[in-house]
Amino acid sequence: MTTIWIDITTLLAWKRPAVGIVRVEAECVRHALTQTTHAVRFCAFDRVLGYREVSHPQAQSCLDNLGKPAPHAAPVAVHAPAAQRPSLEERLKQQLKTLLGWLPERHRTRLYQILHNRRHHFRELLQGLRHIKSGIKQLIRPLPAAAPQAAYDDSQRSTPPFGRSDVYISLGLDWDDKDLSYLHALKRKLDLKILLCCHDVIPLKLPHLCVESVSAMFSRYFADVAWNADKIVCVSQCSERDLLGMLDILGTPIPKTVVINHGSELHAAQDQSADLVGSPYILYVSTIERRKNHEALYRAYTRLLDRGEKNLPKLIFVGMHGWGVDGLLTDLKLDPRTQDLIEIRGHVNDAELAALYEHALFTVYPSLYEGWGLPVAESLAYGKFCVASSAASIPEVGGNLVDYVDPWDIPAWADRLSFYFSNPNEITRREQLIATDYRAKPWGTTAAEILNAASALASAMPGTQQTLSH
Repeated sequence: MTTIWIDITTLLAWKRPAVGIVRVEAECVRHALTQTTHAVRFCAFDRVLGYREVSHPQAQSCLDNLGKPAPHAAPVAVHAPAAQRPSLEERLKQQLKTLLGWLPERHRTRLYQILHNRRHHFRELLQGLRHIKSGIKQLIRPLPAAAPQAAYDDSQRSTPPFGRSDVYISLGLDWDDKDLSYLHALKRKLDLKILLCCHDVIPLKLPHLCVESVSAMFSRYFADVAWNADKIVCVSQCSERDLLGMLDILGTPIPKTVVINHGSELHAAQDQSADLVGSPYILYVSTIERRKNHEALYRAYTRLLDRGEKNLPKLIFVGMHGWGVDGLLTDLKLDPRTQDLIEIRGHVNDAELAALYEHALFTVYPSLYEGWGLPVAESLAYGKFCVASSAASIPEVGGNLVDYVDPWDIPAWADRLSFYFSNPNEITRREQLIATDYRAKPWGTTAAEILNAASALASAMPGTQQTLSH
């Protein structure tokens, strides 16, 4: 029987609450540890030593420790390279702080106030500079259509544990954790069958919503994925369309693809977590970064407050800090209108998250772009109505059970929230529809579909996995 190897490099290193990408890898491991249909083993990659096998007890230990915080864990952006230069905005802030430090106190305070009051103009200027820089890069960089070339010293790496014609699965943060040129060499040497995953193509489709300079790195990454993969798992039809369109532009091979949606269940809530907030609230579960568009909710709330609406429910943000939200976090900290209304919870375990879902009035999800939109599915799995963005894949998740709003339309968000705050009977009606019509997909089903897709590669005829795009 062919061995299926699941790479758990990301899971081994992850010490924060599980985001969607990490949860896919974790739930696939969880299922693999208990199923008996496929011969599954686990591996991890080290840039110096290469691939090594990870035992089943070690893999189980990773699951047991998932989400437990590491001391002084730093904020992370999911689409950021592991080592990155500070953004242009951060570098300018540091320069301004240095310059302000040279001034007398009375002048320093006054100048700081002037700069703070005009901060939105500076952000617009920076955004314009980023667009110009991105446009120049798009014009001058060559398309990365060539197969990945080895740039490593193989003599220092141990013998990989894979057998000939085994199947290798990687679902994690490969752009940070892997050497795809080395994997390509192993593929050719061992006739290794490879199943990779496309969670989204956001760094190429919307580079202005990602860390500075990440787009060029991701064009190379996706080209390497195309040359390595015999099949690519796409988490939504939207992600599949975007991936195939982007690979066609890059001029790479076009691997076979399969759409496998995420599961949506969490561990059951614990009784002692039932009163986590203590007052009515709505819930937004997401990494706090620019693309997730938390600012739309903040501005919708301030709009409601400024027009005199009273007794608004709390707005709870659940998620770790990511990239591009320094200005928003400062506003949330200093704005007296929302200081008691908007609360951030950065580290929430699955049991606490389940309780937050269960006791929310409803959930919100204004993201500008998603490969899937896991929190929308989780909300529906807990029977909770969601007001969500109409962008990208999100309507695939919620169907007609979710109320959709243009993510850029702040007045529409304010009006829609106000409507549901004033009409609790409508929320109840929508929850009844969810209870009748929604069927949550178990993570075990997602994992089984991934393993079946990998197993199918073992019997594929040699030379038929990829077709070259012309």
